[in-house]
Amino acid sequence: MATQPLDRELKKGSAELLILSLVEGRARHGYEISKLIEARSEGTLSFRVASLYPLLYRLEARGWIQGRWVEKAGQRRRRFYKLTREGRTVLAAQRRGWQQFAEAIRRITGIEYA
Repeated sequence: MATQPLDRELKKGSAELLILSLVEGRARHGYEISKLIEARSEGTLSFRVASLYPLLYRLEARGWIQGRWVEKAGQRRRRFYKLTREGRTVLAAQRRGWQQFAEAIRRITGIEYA
């Protein structure tokens, strides 16, 4: 129980990196982003719609992602997000920062990964 606030803070601190990484290769809609985060983290991370969409809107307002509505016959309208040029720059900087952070934690804790 004592780790819940820490877990929540770690998730908040990594959310931008996760989303930017997932839209780097191709445009994705919010539900797909949510499901990919959950699947690739093997259920460790998940985002509720109530927290994911406001984050997508903030990233779009910052100019890091660009959204566009897509309508397909027989499906509901979805907003697909793709990484912008500025978003690529931010993503590269965030990746470097997380690599440095993870390396510092590894040096302090002695945790080794195979």
